[in-house]
Amino acid sequence: MKLDRTRIIFIAIVGVTLVVICGVVTFGFVKDKLTPTPEPDIAGATAVPGAIPIVQLDSPDPVFAPDYDSADGLPAYICGADAFGSYFTLQQMQMSGKDVEHGFHLGIVPFFLDEDPAYDVSEEQRTALLESGQWDCLLTTLDSVALKSPGVITAIVDESAGADQLWGRDMSSLDDLQGKRIAFSRGSVGEYFVYYTLNIKQLSPRSQVTLVPQDSVADAVAAFNAGQADVVSGWEPDIYDAEQSGGVSLLSSNQLRIVVDVIATSRQSINAKPDLVQNFHNAWFDTLKAQVENFDTAAAQIAAWEHNDWSFVYAESASDDLAAWLEHVAQADLGDNAFVMRDTRPIISRLEIARRVWAASDVNVPADDVNELVNPNFVQLAANQASLQPNGNPTNDTFSISAQLDLTDVATGDAATLAVLPCRSFAFLPESTELTLESRRILDNCVVPTLSQSVGLFLRVQGSSAWPANEPPWTEADILEVAEGRAQSVVDYLVSQGIDPARFIVEAKLPPEEHRNTDDANIQAEDRFVELTLVTAGR
Repeated sequence: MKLDRTRIIFIAIVGVTLVVICGVVTFGFVKDKLTPTPEPDIAGATAVPGAIPIVQLDSPDPVFAPDYDSADGLPAYICGADAFGSYFTLQQMQMSGKDVEHGFHLGIVPFFLDEDPAYDVSEEQRTALLESGQWDCLLTTLDSVALKSPGVITAIVDESAGADQLWGRDMSSLDDLQGKRIAFSRGSVGEYFVYYTLNIKQLSPRSQVTLVPQDSVADAVAAFNAGQADVVSGWEPDIYDAEQSGGVSLLSSNQLRIVVDVIATSRQSINAKPDLVQNFHNAWFDTLKAQVENFDTAAAQIAAWEHNDWSFVYAESASDDLAAWLEHVAQADLGDNAFVMRDTRPIISRLEIARRVWAASDVNVPADDVNELVNPNFVQLAANQASLQPNGNPTNDTFSISAQLDLTDVATGDAATLAVLPCRSFAFLPESTELTLESRRILDNCVVPTLSQSVGLFLRVQGSSAWPANEPPWTEADILEVAEGRAQSVVDYLVSQGIDPARFIVEAKLPPEEHRNTDDANIQAEDRFVELTLVTAGR
């Protein structure tokens, strides 16, 4: 049967199209085979400029106790952790045998161990390994959990009480931050510390300072010492090297208690082996109890773990070395944890604040519910066991989230200025010292988060009032009464938000001589303010 002309043309077009498609596919296949694949760098991301980082999910080999026997039938529990004093509870757990005593073998993945590149685990890789379930737990900071949601907070390790610091050169206070270059370890709590500080001063990290991110704290300090930055954020002991180039401490976490270390547990472990997760938490608090009750033995066990140039805890000076680590770390014992986990709202609030700080710095944050990032069950079950309750207090017993501190006898006469807050103008209801709703909102954003998280900070509240012309003229006492009333109104509102009234220094200020008895509305407006200054006070 003959094909007509139209059908012949149609078949020809289809054939040509198929040939072209096959050619394109073949060319693409050959091109892919001939193009070399970029090698990943040591942090686990591809080295191609502009490429999206690809995190490697190969974990370094965990370090087990010297007498570890994989054939004894006990399960392994893997935790990743930095070299940090309060994290050495893991090393003590291994060497004391508390892990085996509680039915498992603890495997530790120590970051940057002995300059071995296999243990150069980036922040991205750490969270990815926890999120994937390859690790059971990660000792990290609360702000990191808020940023990445890699796991669930199941216990509080400590509150940084001076270990995290901000250093600067040729600066007297945080009021000099604008226009400065700031170095930090990218993705770390040091970066968060920078953003939080900028948030206090309401400075934009995009336009009012220059960010100088580095791969580690040591690199950030080196950049500072090389003159590539004016400010550096990091933690001890590396941060102290900033003194080599004239750096001085501007701010520490003893003043700004915003850094909380936590145990983040993988969701897979919680769902698949909750009993093992509970055993780990029991062992953790049992080990803390032993540390409190016999500090010298605990320090000796940490030194016996070896890798002493990594931990800086040496056999001949173990107790002194560990005590030096813990001096600026307020450890959270079982009692502190039980208090926090009975009412998780303070921790939830910190997670929410952390997300706001990250988001304000143009960092993408997850959209999940922060309430799902805290699981109090394991602490609560541990707290029911009398055998885990310590008979004593940690080295630094200033953990503040659960403590009801009495600040009434604190001396504020020698208070030192930390920073003048940018929120200064507050509207009051007509002929009144009562704050408007908008003024309360400003205080909620500018003041409440910082004071609620940092019990070591005080607030100087200085009220100022205009001195309008009047007949008879107003007296100094009249003007001071209005000024102090406005300052007290700010204090009263902050107290209503849960801030201890003992943490305020209330002052009143008169306008300058040339502004007194004036009808000029602009001058009057200039003198109506309440100035808020964060200060540190003697204890």
